[in-house]
Amino acid sequence: MSLRTPALKSSSLHVPSDTSVVSSARRTVVAIVRGWDLPLAEDVVETLELLTGEVVANAVVHTGEGCRVTVSWDGTRVRLDAEDAAAGRLLQCSPADLDGESGRGLELVNALAHAWGCRPTADGKAVWFEIDARSPSTSGPTPESQVPSGSRTHVVTN
Repeated sequence: MSLRTPALKSSSLHVPSDTSVVSSARRTVVAIVRGWDLPLAEDVVETLELLTGEVVANAVVHTGEGCRVTVSWDGTRVRLDAEDAAAGRLLQCSPADLDGESGRGLELVNALAHAWGCRPTADGKAVWFEIDARSPSTSGPTPESQVPSGSRTHVVTN
């Protein structure tokens, strides 16, 4: 008996520049992935939902514009790209102010995603992350020495 890997999948949505729609974007991404009937543990879906909210909120709050969200499946990982039109400095993970009300989003992404990064696009930048189909508690980030060059990127420069 052989295991079938679900076919490659991809779907995109536009998120307007209104922070009140971030939760709707999270739910939409989860609905898309559930609709694909992927072999994902519930905690993987919950992690996807959490990290989607973080990167979408960053794009909307820090650019004052909407963003294009693309979620895809490559047979082993779910990937989410949040692309905005704000050119400039690429994101990096930096320690949050202990008393601050914000600034922990990328720390969560760094801690929970299998891989993540930021890349320039023709019109701005895209923040992306990948989550392994296995439970985050068992898959965790791959040691940098075992990841193909460029995969475990925190900041990609021009």
